[in-house]
Amino acid sequence: MGRVEHLLREALADVEEPLGAALRRVLEDGKRLRPALVLLTGLTFAAPLDPFYSLAAAVDMLHAATLIHDDLVDGSPLRRGQRTLHTAWPWEASVLAGDYLLAQATSLVADLGQARVLGVYGAVLRTMCAGEIREMLVIQGRHGSREDYYSNIEAKTAALFAGSMEMAGLLAGAEEGQVAALRRFGRGFGMAFQIVDDVLDLTGDEAQLGKPAGSDLRQGLVTLPVLCYLERAEGETLVNGVLAGERDEEQMRGAIEAIRASGAIGAALEEARAYARQSQAALAALPDNAARRTLGALAGYVVERER
Repeated sequence: MGRVEHLLREALADVEEPLGAALRRVLEDGKRLRPALVLLTGLTFAAPLDPFYSLAAAVDMLHAATLIHDDLVDGSPLRRGQRTLHTAWPWEASVLAGDYLLAQATSLVADLGQARVLGVYGAVLRTMCAGEIREMLVIQGRHGSREDYYSNIEAKTAALFAGSMEMAGLLAGAEEGQVAALRRFGRGFGMAFQIVDDVLDLTGDEAQLGKPAGSDLRQGLVTLPVLCYLERAEGETLVNGVLAGERDEEQMRGAIEAIRASGAIGAALEEARAYARQSQAALAALPDNAARRTLGALAGYVVERER
């Protein structure tokens, strides 16, 4: 991971200010889960790690770029306890900063010299953009359904985890069946990760989350714990009012407490655990060694984490 951190710093070393400082701040303090999964895949197949460092840095840059764009689209004022870029810069400059990171990530992937890896990278980017547009133009403004929710998080979150694992498998020279298994692992991992993120948005506090609790609900977004709550609730509730646009602070606190007290949190977490188990089961196709076991342990970690 130290090599990955070095590559991230090196990639931004010659960037003019104030862009360089802003991008370095965006890249700080991330969980680095995607890079870790890439490196562990290389270790699972005992492959030379040099190209995996570059891929790991690229997927982290891609992820950071999507955060810049997501924060702008969502109007989020805070990320990890710090002001988001679009609150300090003109929105046009913030879009271009995200684009710069995308270009830097693309260069790292292209330099690997593997057409299939670059193809997967492009497919991931297309899927994520289409998912964001679908949420904005099709889903936003209606309560949505489980089908909407799962389609949304698969595109916006799970696609990058799945694609990262697929690209790493191709770099490692894995067999086609193993590459498919790696993709299944990444998909299940990403689905579990996002469900837990949506749970933490309702159960954490601002100190833990780095942003106000219930941020998604404040935007009228229907996440899995909210869906689980609505399936249990009878008649009109504070949550229905929030989704209809009644979002003063008292209404928000009441809606969040109602969801927490309803059993919806436990139900959502059980679905996350089911995805994590699917992810772990996919690993059976890979060589059995310490790196593979660490991949399985990380799938368990994403469900039990507290931030």
